[in-house]
Amino acid sequence: MAQAITCGLCDLPCGRQPVLRTCNGGDLAFCCMGCANVYAILLESGVIASGQNLRETEVFRRSLELGLISNPGAAPPAIEIDPQAPTAEMLLQVSGMWCSACAWLIEHALRGLPGVVSADVFFASDLAKVKYCPQVLPPDSISARIARLGYQATEVGAEGTAQKSEPHDLLLRLGVAAFLWANIMAFSTILYVGYFEQIAPSASRILPFVLWALATPLVFYCAWPILRAAGIGFLNRQIRMETLLSLGILSAYLLSAVQTLRGQTHVYFDTAAAIVTLVLAGKLIERAAKDRAARSIGQLYRLMPKKVRILSAADERFVSIDALQPGQVFVVKAGERIPADGVVVEGETHADESLLSGEAKPVLKQPGSAVVSGSLNAGGVIQVRATRIADQSALAQIIRLVERALSTRAPIERMVDRVARAFVPAVVILAVVDFAVVLDLHGSIAASLLRATTILVIACPCALGLATPLAITAAVGSASQAGLLISDARVLEIMGKIDVVVLDKTGTVTRGDFRLSDFTVLESAVEALAMAACGPAPAALQAESNRSDSFLADCLPLLAGVEAFSEHLLGRAVVDYAREHRIGPAKVTAVEIHKGEGISGIVGVRRIFIGNRRLMDSANCRMDPCAVEYACEAQQSGRTIAFFAWDGVVRGVLAFGDEIKPGAAEMVQRLRDRGIAVQLVSGDAWPTTAVVANQIGVTDFTAEASPAAKARIVEDLQKAGKRVALLGDGVNDAPALAQADLGLALGTGADIAMSAAPIVLMSGSLSKVEDAFLIAAKTRRIVRQNLFWAFFYNTAGIALALTGVLTPIFAAAAMLLSSASVVANSMRLARQAER
Repeated sequence: MAQAITCGLCDLPCGRQPVLRTCNGGDLAFCCMGCANVYAILLESGVIASGQNLRETEVFRRSLELGLISNPGAAPPAIEIDPQAPTAEMLLQVSGMWCSACAWLIEHALRGLPGVVSADVFFASDLAKVKYCPQVLPPDSISARIARLGYQATEVGAEGTAQKSEPHDLLLRLGVAAFLWANIMAFSTILYVGYFEQIAPSASRILPFVLWALATPLVFYCAWPILRAAGIGFLNRQIRMETLLSLGILSAYLLSAVQTLRGQTHVYFDTAAAIVTLVLAGKLIERAAKDRAARSIGQLYRLMPKKVRILSAADERFVSIDALQPGQVFVVKAGERIPADGVVVEGETHADESLLSGEAKPVLKQPGSAVVSGSLNAGGVIQVRATRIADQSALAQIIRLVERALSTRAPIERMVDRVARAFVPAVVILAVVDFAVVLDLHGSIAASLLRATTILVIACPCALGLATPLAITAAVGSASQAGLLISDARVLEIMGKIDVVVLDKTGTVTRGDFRLSDFTVLESAVEALAMAACGPAPAALQAESNRSDSFLADCLPLLAGVEAFSEHLLGRAVVDYAREHRIGPAKVTAVEIHKGEGISGIVGVRRIFIGNRRLMDSANCRMDPCAVEYACEAQQSGRTIAFFAWDGVVRGVLAFGDEIKPGAAEMVQRLRDRGIAVQLVSGDAWPTTAVVANQIGVTDFTAEASPAAKARIVEDLQKAGKRVALLGDGVNDAPALAQADLGLALGTGADIAMSAAPIVLMSGSLSKVEDAFLIAAKTRRIVRQNLFWAFFYNTAGIALALTGVLTPIFAAAAMLLSSASVVANSMRLARQAER
């Protein structure tokens, strides 16, 4: 055997491709370029010629410290990732996982990769979510590490589908196994008859070899995925579900092979064949259930068109959806999917948004109407101006939310996984003990081995590993089809513990479709504007002078110019009112958003303030008694008011009308029927909030609440020991949504609110709140039922196996029945969505 070449500097092995350098007339080998370069420096400086020990030189020590050369006495340095370093997230579709232990193994291996910040693998959805630092770890290394474990991983992309070959391969193996098992059982019947009646000696000698020939491809081809998974677990020092099955299959097969070679007719090839066939049947049922439960993500991906018909000056042309930019106009014809978010600029149609919102009623779209990607054009031809690129569209955000939900794990699921990992080694020990006891009592290796095989097969925790993740995956898919996007599966468990639901008022309980219904301009404002224009001062405008030329010409341009920078619903109402009256906005600079109070900006030399009473007070604007009186009257009638001011004086009041959403009072009553208290919070004034609270039947409400105040209300309830849910839709609700134990955001609201909430109600209908609680309650009930039956089957089965009542074939059938019951129970959620 050739001696390994060592490095001429650090004495480490050089490997198969050493770095060679000619020094002093001969060739020296080095393990890396660093060692070769440092040696060259020492050679040129005369250190080597002087005979000095190379490892005692300053150059050598400094090179070690800097990592330029290898340190034979030190372990590889651990890579520490800077918390501020940029990270990326990768979502992978993993094929080849047979149980939750596979997911744990991949997760454990990925977390050991340098550069990986976190890794979570989910058996029920075949997804792996990896957060890593691209500066340290290239993304290809993640897929390569999974491949070395024996699994295939592909990044989830536009197709969003799993490996197509996996279910086909499983079905082929099952078909071959069933065919071979049927033949094995037919030939075994002849041997069974031989126990009671005389059969030809030649048949007794030949039939065991025939059975051996039939069982060999069944065990080593059909059962290969099971054996392979067990081998992977063994190499990674993990005893897993497939280990139990492999021990049972190989024990029956090898015992039968030995018996055949000894000329015995008591063989158990039929037992090994039955175990393989029934296990493969159970896995095919599981595979179909997993695909069906996660079907929602595939449906969403199929909604995304890959091409868009761009309208150019000359003609129409198709381009990739990725090439579409905001501002470009594209054409959508009848029966086509709308490829991107935008606004209709020409044409009229009805759009079917049912797969996105859960509402089956077509929505009228005309010039000025917003359309969302993925909805179906059910009418005429329309031209749409794109407002977002494809990756930022509403559909893309929905897909990311569903992916996030499928890649989260509930606390009960983590607990069950830990139990299953401890359960499998315990079963192996129990089987070994039972084997020894039966062997000692009866002295029969065959009987002892069959008893141990029965224990290994019946205790296989397939159903236990499926009980929670399959139900949760089905629930997420069911909810998405009902217009409920769940981005964190853990909330399904939290929803059963909610004590208080806090409702935002504007845009949540009310429609948020504000209209500027009334206004008053004080005499001081008219005088100030007239003086600025060097004209005569007209008389004061009264509240009912809604179409006053002075207001439209003098005040509205200032207000519309400032509010054009606001995302608040009241700001949009002012801008819409100006647009309706063909009033152009004034040029505004130095705009400042006052959170929970209003907005201000400079027009000319004046700073214009628009907002609530708190903003007027903080800006030291003097409040006219007439303005206060008008505001009180408007608020008592349920309208929302806003003041506007400049030069330190309140100049007028705006009154906005809004409507309460249908079903708001019914939603409050249903929550109360569940034993959940309801509170209303609003940034609006007390009189307006009181009117709305009274109309929906809420007695506990808070008015004039800033975003920080809303978050504090939630925090105070939590400190009192309450579990709090918050339903909101606006930017100012995001802090409270993040603070709450459960956040529910309306899909009609701001993006930041949707990102802060783990549940999004796509249609904005308040009836969806009840649907969310119903789905969560049914999911929890099904998970508890699944866990009960899984533990019952395992416990009862092990007891029967220990007493010798069960045979391996019946154990395999019972394991199949256990998995099938869990699958069927979980699929009730998917069937509910289809109805």
